[in-house]
Parts: sequence; C-alpha cells; structure tokens
Amino acid sequence: MNILSGFHSIIAYINTGSNDNIAVIYYDEKRKDKRLQTLLQLAKEHDLTTESVNSDFLDKTSDNSNHQVVIVKLKTQIARQTYTLEEIINGTINNPNTVLLILDGITDPHNLGAIIRTAHCFDVAAIILPKDNSANVDSTTVAKTSSGAMHRIPIITVTNITRTIEKLKDNEFWIAGTTLTKNSISLFEFKPQGKIAWVVGSEGKGIRRLVQENCDFLITIPINNNTQSLNVSVATGIILSHTRFTQNQSDSFEFTQNVQNN
Repeated sequence: MNILSGFHSIIAYINTGSNDNIAVIYYDEKRKDKRLQTLLQLAKEHDLTTESVNSDFLDKTSDNSNHQVVIVKLKTQIARQTYTLEEIINGTINNPNTVLLILDGITDPHNLGAIIRTAHCFDVAAIILPKDNSANVDSTTVAKTSSGAMHRIPIITVTNITRTIEKLKDNEFWIAGTTLTKNSISLFEFKPQGKIAWVVGSEGKGIRRLVQENCDFLITIPINNNTQSLNVSVATGIILSHTRFTQNQSDSFEFTQNVQNN
C-alpha cells in the first residue's frame, strides 16, 4: 500500500516520524475548511510537500475510496511487521493480564479497521485473523478506518482458529466468545482474571459453531429489547473496556461461571 487517505490515518502516520517516506500530500483545491488547514500547517512544520489538485484526481488516485479530500502518496509501500503465534505467546509470558482478540468472519473492511483502532486504544496485545473469510487487513479502507493503528498493533493471520485456540489454552489463556445462546452469561457478570483471548464474530453469523464449542466462556452484552444487535466494532469496544476495567479493579477476581464446563 503506497497511498494513505483520510485525515486521521494521515495525521497518525506523520506523527509516527516516518515523514521521509512521504512523497507528496494531495488535497482538494476547492476545500478551505479548518480541518484541512490544520493538516497543511502540520505538513509545513514537517517540511512536507503539498499539492492542490482537483477532486477527480483524488478519486482516481485513491481508487475512489472515501479519501476525505486529502491523500498521501508514499515513496515506498508500507509493510506491516509480521508475527507468528509463537512470538505473540512468548511476548506475553510476563504479562498476567494479556488480552488478545480473535476475529472470526469479519469481512467488512470498515468494521475491521474500526476494531483494530479500538483494540489499540485498549492495549490489546495482538489481533488474530483467519486466513480465509476475513477482510483484507492491508486494504486502503482498513488502513484509513483504523487511523494508523494497524501499524501499531501486532496482527497475525492463522489458517485454523480452532487449533489456534487450543494452542492458546495450552499457554494459560482463557477463551471467551461473544454469542447469545442459552448458556451465555451477561458480560457484566463476567469478571476476567488472567490472560484472556476474546473471540468476536460477524454481526450476521456470529462465531462459528466449532469455535463456540472450544470457548471456555460464552458471553453476551445485554441490550434494549428493541435493538436487534450492536455493530461489531461497538460491541468489541464495550467488551474490551469492561475487561480492562475489571482487570484494573483487582488481581483476585474469579470467573463467575465456566459455561462450557471445561
């Protein structure tokens, strides 16, 4: 990916100090709003090249993505650092409150980008994606929606989520899946303790049956009966916020219930 678009992702990239890789910042010649002026001032402070262009040029260069009237052309393609599951596990050995996030079937790039941004906000140690049945994490849309977070949090791709869960269990991780079943318990009755990997599924299908069966806990978020479901990125934010809050309250919380009776 050698194009960045959108204010948040561009500002985040500039603030990483990677400005030597920025060739030029293109912006809509007709826009004069404060948001754009703030970005142009930031570019001036960092001695970055800017160029005003027409909207057709922006649309074509950004492949008609929602560029928000500004894009950055990079000198070299951004490459995410790659990790293995073993590296992630080894890197969390000394952190008893490690939180991982497993995404099962998140195919919408906007949702994936928003989830990555949320996960970074709540200090998730890593995000795990399946090789198939997932949005392309390296797409322009994911990069823009994540506001640069995709380059600041480890993201790994695995061929089999079930085997990944088994590996995590072998390394002292509890597995909690978000789904509504007769065995599910309320998130707000659930007191995370120790290392935990949350499994989040798509809004339509949720997490797959085999994945559910391998979870230690099945958790649901209580919502108003008139609301059918939460957006998956919003639900993920609620889950991660609750997890961090309860972990910070006490180191001696006990799980309220093992719904799978493992």
